[in-house]
Amino acid sequence: MFLSPADEYFTHQTALTHAMVATSDPSWRERYWVSFQDTESGDTVLTLGLGRYPNQDVMEAFACFSSGERQTNLRLSRTLLPDSHGMTVGPLSCEIVEPLAQLRFTLDDNDSGLRFDITFEATFEPMLEGRFFQISRARATYDAIRYVQHGRARGWIVTPDGRRIEVTPDRWWAERDHSWGTRPLPRAEGQPPGERPEWKMLMFAPLQLPDLAVHMYLQESRPGEPVHLSASAIRPPGDNRELPPIVAVEHDLKWAEDAAAPTLLGGRVVLTLLGGETTELEITACKGRAHLRGGGYEGWNGWRQGQWRGELTAEHDEWDLTDRDNFYRYAKAGSDHLVEVRHGDDVGYGVIEYMVLPGYGRYEEALPPPRASRSDSR
Repeated sequence: MFLSPADEYFTHQTALTHAMVATSDPSWRERYWVSFQDTESGDTVLTLGLGRYPNQDVMEAFACFSSGERQTNLRLSRTLLPDSHGMTVGPLSCEIVEPLAQLRFTLDDNDSGLRFDITFEATFEPMLEGRFFQISRARATYDAIRYVQHGRARGWIVTPDGRRIEVTPDRWWAERDHSWGTRPLPRAEGQPPGERPEWKMLMFAPLQLPDLAVHMYLQESRPGEPVHLSASAIRPPGDNRELPPIVAVEHDLKWAEDAAAPTLLGGRVVLTLLGGETTELEITACKGRAHLRGGGYEGWNGWRQGQWRGELTAEHDEWDLTDRDNFYRYAKAGSDHLVEVRHGDDVGYGVIEYMVLPGYGRYEEALPPPRASRSDSR
């Protein structure tokens, strides 16, 4: 066993040190995801991730900076032990300034040229999802929980070409989540083949308005048939108006035709509250879109999340987002797509991650392109 400073506190949940978790399942992980968006330009998104895999001896991080026609990706990994609770991977670090209120992320000098010092400042309380539990081949593949929080951003970014961006909360909005539990790792040689997901349409959407924050995580097997729904809405701190639970989500989304990869244009989302009241949100997609494969989602050129890569490993790349022949490769694992959201006279922003698979029965324009037309099918 390994002791860490966290073991000094009265926070233990099992008869183990904090360096260990109650299961030896290699897929157990704890992760931050946070996305920052320039809502004034509408074309710049910075998405970060930080993940701890105690049964893999891995701590990893990534940064994806998408602006205009380029996306810069930085992927980092280190051995977890002996610094099992240090929230630093190479040049990227996270400081919890105030729990559930302020998180500071810094990226120091590195070969990608991207640098930043940016603080997430919460504008709403965190929203705790229900426990997500799924079984495949008589084994629990998902047994996880998360909370989502909305906020603003403050600080600065230096782009790979040397341009300095001042990040101010009047135009830079932000959303984050913190999840922990078991989720599938990339399939390794000798394991049984993966099963196709039960869902055929996925939408993960933290959205915020001046006096309302909404989060939806929806998976549907067919239109109107959810296999997973976790959705809630809250008012800002100090606003005591109660909101009934969200019991259903309907959507009518519009997609770009003949796009190199599924691309949302906008649409309408209707939330049904307990008791029958509905809330309608109008969605308009902006240009800004950080493609998550740059952070290792679904793997990228041999880099897979949770994979042990030694004491300290770093790699980076830059994508030309106008390259139609390769765009599907970049976008296939989903994106943090900046959207404008309207409710009555109120205007806000957020991101939507989305996927539509064959067999869903709707949104044909959002299906992956035919395999024969792809430049890469990995």
